[in-house]
Amino acid sequence: MRSVSGEHARRTSSGRTLRLVLGAQEPPPEPPPSETAGGTQDSDGIVLPSQRRSVAVGRHWVVQSAVGHGVTGMANQVVELLSSELLANAVLHGPEGGAIGVRVHHDSGVLRVSVADTGAQPPVVLRQEPTAASGRGMAIVEAMATRWGVEEHGDGGKTVWFELDLDDF
Repeated sequence: MRSVSGEHARRTSSGRTLRLVLGAQEPPPEPPPSETAGGTQDSDGIVLPSQRRSVAVGRHWVVQSAVGHGVTGMANQVVELLSSELLANAVLHGPEGGAIGVRVHHDSGVLRVSVADTGAQPPVVLRQEPTAASGRGMAIVEAMATRWGVEEHGDGGKTVWFELDLDDF
């Protein structure tokens, strides 16, 4: 896991270390680990406060983590865009004062980015008019990700994720 100055480490029930940055409060439920069918796998995670500035901080962290997994060029640009959309949704539609968990998982040519928050509302793919000022985020995720989905947590909250097959780039 990458370190940012001023972070505090916290162990999860699975033994992984999450980093708390920007004064985050309680972390959201941890997303379940990704299923793997052999191959190499590597995973990084951080927890951010549910604040507007966390979108930029989280996006930068995801991009750097993806580069650390060897994801560059167009694939990294798509990761940046889609991560921004998930992070912005977590901040805009999640509960105030909560935390956002971000995880990047690389496994045999597939990169998965997961964003967890304590909000119960699942994301909605809207079909907006061209003149609408907002509301296209999940439509962009749906159009550009290889796969995406939502995992509801038993004690409230959710994890929204997307995957990219890196061989497609």
